[in-house]
Amino acid sequence: MATLLYAEIYLICIVIVCLCLYWVTRRSSGSASEQWLHIMLVGFLVSFGSNFLFTLFNGFRLIPALVIPLSYFFKTVYNVALCFGVYAWCGYADTECRGKLFITRKMRLLTALPLLTMSALIVYNIWSHGMFAIDDAGDYHRGSLFQLEMALLVAFTCAFSVKLILRRKNETDPVKRGHMMLVASFPLCLLIAWALSAIGESVPVICVAITIELLCLFMGTSTQQISMDKLTQVNNRQNLLGFLDYKLYNHDEKVFLLMMDLDYFKTINDTYGHLEGDDALIRAAKALKIACGNFKRRPYIARYGGDEFIVVIESTKAEADALIANIREALEQLNQQAQRPYTLKFSIGVGEYHSGMNANDLIEAADHALYEIKRARPPRPH
Repeated sequence: MATLLYAEIYLICIVIVCLCLYWVTRRSSGSASEQWLHIMLVGFLVSFGSNFLFTLFNGFRLIPALVIPLSYFFKTVYNVALCFGVYAWCGYADTECRGKLFITRKMRLLTALPLLTMSALIVYNIWSHGMFAIDDAGDYHRGSLFQLEMALLVAFTCAFSVKLILRRKNETDPVKRGHMMLVASFPLCLLIAWALSAIGESVPVICVAITIELLCLFMGTSTQQISMDKLTQVNNRQNLLGFLDYKLYNHDEKVFLLMMDLDYFKTINDTYGHLEGDDALIRAAKALKIACGNFKRRPYIARYGGDEFIVVIESTKAEADALIANIREALEQLNQQAQRPYTLKFSIGVGEYHSGMNANDLIEAADHALYEIKRARPPRPH
């Protein structure tokens, strides 16, 4: 009965992770964080699946002559895949806090060295039995290296969790801040599961704890996706209004709103087609992301509608001016890389928050400044 319950719990966890993986794959935007989330789900799915198969073959003696070798094989895959899933979580966490440890292949390899070493020890366990052992009766016994593995996984994830929590202080978007805190809770989940696993193998607490955490991450990512513009992968208008309502009552420095649109964007659509117009919008959004990435307190980016974008920055006037210069420089660099027969340029109007203004007032002030700039620019080329 205990074996059946154990297998059922694992099967439920596998189904939940499969569903999360299906929806992540289906809605994938190609972003680095979603790629790491996809890899993480695959890693943990392999880990859970291996332990499920271990339970079937070991607990129910499906093939008596192969019980011992298959048990060692499935438990080895379980532990190696567990390390792989945790490594993928580290990549996801580093991406969420805009770190640089997982950008290049060399850095990814250096970061993975502790877990690769542990994986080698897990494989060597087939001969050493330091991680776990399976006696002639088929009973599973943990060794001292299992405790070392869990301690390493907790310590490894804690390092990235602390980095996330520190980076969260400079994040302006409350939705993003909440998600970063959710991601940072993963080491706590591992630690609690490790502590509870001391009661024995009768309940798969590590599997259940990780599944709950993965489900929370999936839901958090889904919430973020709802607030994102699908084409440009920046915040959408609905999220912008909610953010402004929050920011105008929770700020320490001056708040500036930059409203901008692409010069002669309609000409691009009419001349080169809407697909090229979409590509231009993606390039414009990328320029905003690059320009805003240089600030310790990251400015908030949103697509307001059509070819209109809004950036909100809490800073001094000098920093707001520097941001405008960064935007123009980033867009110029992307224009050179794209080598298109047209040049993208932003017209930018700036609104400054004053006491008593609401979100619509601030947007209107920036929109009026933008209108004056557009009225003064040269006529549309033919």
